[in-house]
Amino acid sequence: STFAIGTTTVTATATDDSGNTDTCTFNVVVADTASPTITCATAPGTAEATSPSGAAVSYDAATATDTGDDDVAITYDVASGSTYAIGTTTVTATATDDSGNTDTCTFDVTVADATGPTVTCPSAPATTEATSPSGAAVSYDAASATDAGATPVDSDVAITYSAASDSTFAIGTTTVTATATDNYSNPSTCTFDVVVADTASPTITCATAP
Repeated sequence: STFAIGTTTVTATATDDSGNTDTCTFNVVVADTASPTITCATAPGTAEATSPSGAAVSYDAATATDTGDDDVAITYDVASGSTYAIGTTTVTATATDDSGNTDTCTFDVTVADATGPTVTCPSAPATTEATSPSGAAVSYDAASATDAGATPVDSDVAITYSAASDSTFAIGTTTVTATATDNYSNPSTCTFDVVVADTASPTITCATAP
């Protein structure tokens, strides 16, 4: 016979030709000691951070089978749809059958900041008159930058310039590159021109007439 999981008491009855009977009993114990088998879904692709906290990431459900249970409960230590921090988070899925046997599998959820900030260059300064053969010192306004994300991932983006404001720029046109770099080393650039011109006529002095 097929006995259910648990303890079943079996009664044996002996009957003689005169109808006299005697009985005895014994227990048949069927136990579920085998763990279920759980299979994690493929890890989701790398998600782009949408704020300093990371990003909300959803993943597919794990599946589980068991010899004794048709419907195995599956839990996760970090739920699908949660906000995951920038970096890699290992999620553990646990399958538990009705007898308390468990099996686990793991997968990684990765959130990255791979998008450069948005940098805006200032308007180019007006053409500056050369003050020496080297050109002229020229000042310009600062560029501005904001990082990606509905709430910017980085609130303070560093900006550097290929030629500093107040530097001496040579006569002609110098293209200045402003580079904004976020905390995860993603760069963005913009450019503007600094023009130094020599528009002043020379001064000539004649010698004394002979």
